[in-house]
Amino acid sequence: MTVVNSATTGIKKLVYAIMTDELLEAYGPVKEAPPVINIKVAPKVDIATLYADNRAVETAASIGDIPVEFETQDLPYEVQADFLGHALDPITGILTKNTADKSPYLALGYERTKGNGKSRYVWLFKVMLQEFAEETKTSEGKVTFQTPKISGLAIANLNGDWLKTGDEDSGTTPATVAFLDTVPTSTPVDLVAPTVTSVPDDAAVGVLAASDMVLTFDKAIQPSTMTPANVFVMMADGTTVAATLAISALNTIVTVHPISALAVGAYILVATTNIKSASGIALATNYVVNFTV
Repeated sequence: MTVVNSATTGIKKLVYAIMTDELLEAYGPVKEAPPVINIKVAPKVDIATLYADNRAVETAASIGDIPVEFETQDLPYEVQADFLGHALDPITGILTKNTADKSPYLALGYERTKGNGKSRYVWLFKVMLQEFAEETKTSEGKVTFQTPKISGLAIANLNGDWLKTGDEDSGTTPATVAFLDTVPTSTPVDLVAPTVTSVPDDAAVGVLAASDMVLTFDKAIQPSTMTPANVFVMMADGTTVAATLAISALNTIVTVHPISALAVGAYILVATTNIKSASGIALATNYVVNFTV
């Protein structure tokens, strides 16, 4: 594939959508912002270098704050209410700014035009804008346009994505996918608590003294949370039973193997809420199994 290079020459069609649910990261309808003059997105990258043997042996980088700043022809009160959480009276058209107002998270999208007539399209997933300064000066016998600038910070969504972009030179076809008509989807993060079943079942009797106990989770769990403090067997009087733990290759099955055969009596198998799924969601409650050998 031949790479086509064409410099960007301008910007147009700034759009936005208000995040309506922070947990689900759902958005309202896409709205068109006032004509945009310029926009700047400047991620701050923190770079650390490890030195040993009088030389650099390792380096690592991470993205920190992502400042966003743009300038538009104007900021109508309807847009200020959306951007900054202010109250707009739909009857009188009067905007009220209160110290308790809270800016919502927005998705911001825009189109960057290119020298060859094609475009690059950008969405920022999670931007919070801040109150802007208004500066006006007297006319000095000539026309001087006074345009508002507004800034804020972009952050990553729950999936870690902070920007999605497409370029017609790289195969994006906006006429087909309408890139700026909807906020692009990001792979959803699993926010549902894991569930677990076991062998033996709760209230089981006649369990073999030499048998293992097996916990099966409905989704992958974090192996680091699978510790003797989080999964254990004890006798009915609270005495801990020495056992080893083994987790399957897919991190969904945990085998509890008692080091010695169990004596006849009542036992309790426990999986605690410190166990977390791969996406970091803990068991909703302690999982407790009572059984008798």
